[in-house]
Amino acid sequence: MSGIDLNVSPTEDDDIDMDPPFCTQAPPPEMVEESPDPIGSEQEVGGGSNDHSNRGPHTNSASHNVGNNSIPTTTMPTESTTYPEFEDGEDDIAGMHEVLSTPTEPFIGMRFDTVEAARVHYNAYAAKLGFSVKSHTSQRNRHTGTLEKQQFVCNKFRKPKTDEELQRERMNIIEEVSPVQMDEENSEGHDEDDKSGPSKRSSSRLAVKRKRETIKQTSCRARMFVKLINNKWEVTYFIAEHNHAMVDKPSLTKYLRSHRGIPPDEREFLRCLHNCNLQTGRMMEIMSEFYGEDAFVPYGPKTISNLRSEFRSENKEYDISETLDYFKDLKQKDPDFFYDFSLDDENRVEHIFWVDSVARKAYEESYHDCVSFDTTFLTNRFSMPFAPFVGINRHGQSFMLGCGLIRDEKQESFEWLFRTFLKAMHGRQPSNIITDQDWAMRSAIKAIFPVTWHRNCRWHIMKKANEKLGSFLGRRPGLAEEFNSCVDESWTVEEFEARWQEMVLKWELAGNETFDWLKKNAHTWVPCYFKDRFFPFLQSTQRSEGFNAVLKRYIHPHNSIKHFVQQYEKIQRKILGVEGNNDYRTEQLEVVPQSTFPIEKHALTVYTRDIYHRFKVEFELIGRYNVQVLAPNMYYLVPNSERCYPYGERSYMVNASGENSYNCDCCKFQRDGLLCCHVLKVFTHIGIDRIPERYITKRWTQLAVESVTMPTGPALDELMPEQSLQKLRYANLCTSFVQVAKLGSETEQAAAIARRHIREMKAEFVQLKKVRRKKAKSNTSTNAAQPTVPTYAHQHTSDPNAPHHTPGANAHQHTASRNAPQPTPSGNAHQQGAGNNGSSCPAATSSSYCEACSTFGSYYSSSKECSAFAKN
Repeated sequence: MSGIDLNVSPTEDDDIDMDPPFCTQAPPPEMVEESPDPIGSEQEVGGGSNDHSNRGPHTNSASHNVGNNSIPTTTMPTESTTYPEFEDGEDDIAGMHEVLSTPTEPFIGMRFDTVEAARVHYNAYAAKLGFSVKSHTSQRNRHTGTLEKQQFVCNKFRKPKTDEELQRERMNIIEEVSPVQMDEENSEGHDEDDKSGPSKRSSSRLAVKRKRETIKQTSCRARMFVKLINNKWEVTYFIAEHNHAMVDKPSLTKYLRSHRGIPPDEREFLRCLHNCNLQTGRMMEIMSEFYGEDAFVPYGPKTISNLRSEFRSENKEYDISETLDYFKDLKQKDPDFFYDFSLDDENRVEHIFWVDSVARKAYEESYHDCVSFDTTFLTNRFSMPFAPFVGINRHGQSFMLGCGLIRDEKQESFEWLFRTFLKAMHGRQPSNIITDQDWAMRSAIKAIFPVTWHRNCRWHIMKKANEKLGSFLGRRPGLAEEFNSCVDESWTVEEFEARWQEMVLKWELAGNETFDWLKKNAHTWVPCYFKDRFFPFLQSTQRSEGFNAVLKRYIHPHNSIKHFVQQYEKIQRKILGVEGNNDYRTEQLEVVPQSTFPIEKHALTVYTRDIYHRFKVEFELIGRYNVQVLAPNMYYLVPNSERCYPYGERSYMVNASGENSYNCDCCKFQRDGLLCCHVLKVFTHIGIDRIPERYITKRWTQLAVESVTMPTGPALDELMPEQSLQKLRYANLCTSFVQVAKLGSETEQAAAIARRHIREMKAEFVQLKKVRRKKAKSNTSTNAAQPTVPTYAHQHTSDPNAPHHTPGANAHQHTASRNAPQPTPSGNAHQQGAGNNGSSCPAATSSSYCEACSTFGSYYSSSKECSAFAKN
C-alpha cells in the first residue's frame, strides 16, 4: 500500500508486542465519568519505580464508586477462568459468551484475572472504536519484583513534534554518511569476514534514519489504568475521550499496530502454507477466501511476511544438528536410507549428502546409465550450492538419485561428494554424466569416476558464447545460422571438422578468441562426439535445471537446511506419485494407435505409455523418406521434402548386418534407446511387423526397476495426527462460517437467526468442555484408586452380572447383558440401556451430554429420539 502506514509506531516503542483478536468497529460511545487521575499520587507498594508525573490527586474510593452511585465489580472470564456451573439453563451461558465476544467499554471497578486479559479486552474495545493501544508505564514491587500497576494508553499519547524538532531530524538525515562512504571507511583496516564490525552497526544506524513515516501524535489522554487488588486486576482509572479522529473503516483497523496480531490457530495454518512454500500473496488470497473478502482479513501481507521471517529464524543456531537428527529418524523408518557428512578443522559441517532407498535400488538396477548433475541453485541462508543427481526413469521423466549440499565449488568438495555418492551406490559409477561447464567439477569426475563418459552442457556453453559474440554475430547476418547448423547437424567428427574449417574461412574467423576456444573444447560439448553415448532426449543439463525450477516452487533460498531436506522429501514423493500414475496409465488404460502398422501396435504393448508416445512421433516421420536399395543389406534413405526436423536435409544409410541387426548413421538408438525413423522405414519396407528383441531397451519398459516400492509410511486407513486434523477442521469451518455470514447478513431476521444459533453453539461448546474436564478428572481419580487390569479389545464375557467397564480395559469391550451398567462421558449414572429398545436418548430428559449423538439434553424435547441409540 502507498501513503502513510498506520502500523509504524515511534522507534523507541518497537519492542511492544501486541497480539489482539480482530473485532468489528462501532461508533465511539460517550465518555464514562472519571475518577481523579491516580497516576501522579499513587503510592508505591514496597517501593519500585514510577515515571508518572503531573497528574491529579488519587481517590481510592473511586475504585468502587463514581459520584454517588455504586458500580458493581465485574470479573471478566478468560481462558484461565473456571466457568461456573450453569444450572439455570442456556441463557446464562449465552450471556457470558456475549460478554466475551462483544467488548464492552471499560469502567471503574471492572476486574480481570490477568493483566494480559485486561490488555486484550482494552485492545478489543480499541479495535471496535478504531484506535490502537500501547502498554505504557508500569510499577513493580521493590522486594518481589511482581507487577502491580499497568497503564494502557492510546498510541497517539505523545506530544506532537515541533517545527524545530522536525527540522533537526531532516538535518540529521542530510548529514548522515552515505552507504558508499561507509563502505569505503569500513573497508580500511577491517577483515572481509568480520561480520560484526562497524559496517554492520553503521548500516543499521542508517536504516533507522531512513524510517520516514511515524505515528502522528496528538497528546491523546485516552487511557486505562489497572491495579492488582486481591489477586485481581481492577480498573482504577479510565478516560474514554480521544482528541483525534478514529479509523472508521473496519478494513483499515488491521493496519493499526496493536491490531496486527494473527490468532494462534491461523498462525499454525499459515505455517502449513509456509512449509508448502506458498508465496505471501497466495497465502493472503487463501485467508481472504476464508474471511469472505480481503478487507475482512484482520492482518495484511506485511504481517504474513513478518511471520514467515519468524518461521525461518526459528532454531537457526541448531539447524545442522536438527538436520542430522532428522536424518537419523529417516534412517529408522527406512533402513536403506543413506546419509553422510564431513567436518572441517573447526568441527563444523561443511558437506552433506543423502539418498533414499528407492533411489538407491533404482540406480543400481537400471538408472545408472545416464545422470545429470548441476550446482547452479543456492538453497539456504548459508549460500551452500545444492548438488542434485538427477536420472531418467522408465517414463522418460526426471528421477532423483541423491542430493548434496557442499560448502563451495572447489575440486576437493566435488571429490568428497562424488566419493560419497559412489559409496551410497555400492561402488557403481554412472555410465554417462552431463554437467555444466566447471573445470573443478571435470577434474573431480575424472579422478572419482574414471570410466564415466563426461559431457558438458551445450546450453551453458552457447549462453556464454552469445554473451561475448552477440554484437559480432549481429554484424554478420547468416553466421549464427551456419554456426548452429555446423554444431547440430554434423553427424560425424570428420564432418564437423570440415564444416567448421569451411565456416572459419568463409567468415574470416581465424584469430577470434571465442571461436578458437569453442573449437578447442568441442570434444566436451558438440553432439557428434557423443552420438553413440546414452544421453536420452537431451543435449543439456535441462534435467537438473528443470528440477531447480521445481525447487524454486518448493523452497525459499533463506530457509533452513532442515526445511530444505523436508521439502526435498516432498518433491521425491511427488515424483514417485507421478511415476505411479504413469504406471497406471500404462497398465490399465488403452490408447488407439496412430496408424494401422503392426509394429506400432507392438510398440504400444512393450513400452511405457510416455515412451510409446515418443516412439509414435518418430514413427510418423517415416513418410518423409523414400527407400533406395543399394545392396541386399544396404538401404539409402532420401528425404522426399526439403527438410525433416530434426535430421536436416541430408540422406542416411541403414546397414543390415547379421540377424535382426540394423545400424543407421544418425545413431539415435545408441543415443536415446529408441529406433530412428530411418530404421522403422526399412522395417515397413521389408515387412518386419515386430520390433526385434535386441532393440527393446528394458529401461523403457515396465520391467526397468521391478523392486522399487514407496518408502515405508503410515497405512492408508490410519488417521492424520490430531494436530493436523484440528487445522483441517479449522480451515473447513472458516469457509463454512463465511458462507453462513453472507446469508445471515442479508436481512435483520436472518442475522437474528444466525446470532441465536451462535449463542446455542457457544453454550454447547462450554458444556462440552466441562464434560471433558469432568471425564478427565474422573478417569484420573479412578485409575489412581484401583489397579489396572489389562484386557483385550473386543473381549466378551458370559456373566450377565459382569460390569460393562473395567478400569484399564481396552476399547470396544462388551458384555452379554443388555442391562449391564455403562459409564457416561461425565462419569455420572447416565444409563444407555434404554436406547437399546429404540427409546429416546436418555440425555433428552436431562442436562447431560450424550456422546453417541453429540447433543445436550437441554436442547431436545423428551420425544426426540436419539438415532445412535435407536440403532442399538
